[in-house]
Amino acid sequence: MIKQLEFKKIISSPVILGLFVLFLLFNCFLIYQQSSIRNDMKSLQPIVKETGTLMDEEGRNKLQTSYEKDLTNWNQLSKSKTGDTYQRAVDFYKPELYYSLIESNIYSEKELQNINKLAIKETYVSSIQEIETLYSNLNVMENAEEGIRLFGLKGAAAETVREHYTVLKPRVEELVQNKEHLHLFFHGKMFGTHSFLFKTLFGFMLFQAMILIVLFTAFIVNYEFEHKTSLVAYSTKRGRNLVWDKLLVSIFAGTLVTVTLLAITLFIYFMVFDYSGLWNVPISSGFLIELNNIPFISWWNVTFIQYLFMTCGLVVICQILFVLITFCLSMLIRNSYIVFTLFGVIFLAGLYIPSIMPKDSIMLLYTHFSPFILVMNVKKWWMESGVFTTFKYYEVMTVTGWLVALLLTAWFFIKRFARENI
Repeated sequence: MIKQLEFKKIISSPVILGLFVLFLLFNCFLIYQQSSIRNDMKSLQPIVKETGTLMDEEGRNKLQTSYEKDLTNWNQLSKSKTGDTYQRAVDFYKPELYYSLIESNIYSEKELQNINKLAIKETYVSSIQEIETLYSNLNVMENAEEGIRLFGLKGAAAETVREHYTVLKPRVEELVQNKEHLHLFFHGKMFGTHSFLFKTLFGFMLFQAMILIVLFTAFIVNYEFEHKTSLVAYSTKRGRNLVWDKLLVSIFAGTLVTVTLLAITLFIYFMVFDYSGLWNVPISSGFLIELNNIPFISWWNVTFIQYLFMTCGLVVICQILFVLITFCLSMLIRNSYIVFTLFGVIFLAGLYIPSIMPKDSIMLLYTHFSPFILVMNVKKWWMESGVFTTFKYYEVMTVTGWLVALLLTAWFFIKRFARENI
């Protein structure tokens, strides 16, 4: 009954409900802004149905044959209309030809869509050799040395980075041997779907859930003190145990808010963007590589759907950490506004501290094992993510260590509160 009343305080708050709806609308707006590429993205599904996702020798030959057939058909159409033929589909889009053809309305809308699909298929055909070349020349130890030089790392810090990348090296060899990099996926340089989904969309959802959680956790923990009823509410032994109920309700509500925000936003995202046939493609696909030309190297051979669920799970755990941090601050400071402000200060401090660490100290790397650093790089969770966080169990160690520490801290504050004179 008490837990229900505490939960009711949260769901009846117009600020919390208003922000939740506002955040959902904002996420829908982000998806809408990106929706212009959805039709071009759909061009991949027919290719996958025709050739499969694995571009080994057999898959590559199927794709090449299909592309040459479509190019021949287009050239026949083009020759009958303008007398022109094209060696590549992309030649159709040369400015000196394309705009005059569009203005003359020689081609129908459907025919223009067909050449666009052919140009996209051509991009996938030409990308296969680029991907193979990139991965055959990929040397993660060179990447490590480049990162060490770039950030000026020395001594123990540099040696630790080298050790971590030495562990990554066999994984790269396994990835290439398994041909994970040769599975078709939405082309990263054309669509940038990985960055949009796991950096932009997940990044906003992380901060949206965090804001809501800090607000309602501080609100219910400090409710009696801010409404001048603490002397009544905490005057009995059961009353002192009320903080346990507040903690459990905060964790439950935080999990519920996070899961609901993720579920609704992702449901809308996947309704707009069709991932059919691609759910079981390895997340280390070379076709995901974006304009920076940096490959995505996951620590394990996981599919896109597995990676998505792993990311969602880690988001939920991070929000539980934020509940615990806010709870501990609220047990120290009996003011919701100050707690909210102090949480922001601590978050910024968590991001700033690594920058003041000596470049030759192992502490520089240890300070990156924090939820504040973790949530800033959702795009590279569970994979090679730069010299400071490339560690096989970085995510697991970070959330586990902080979860244990914060649970013990919360338990200490609750026990202290049971004996405290208010």
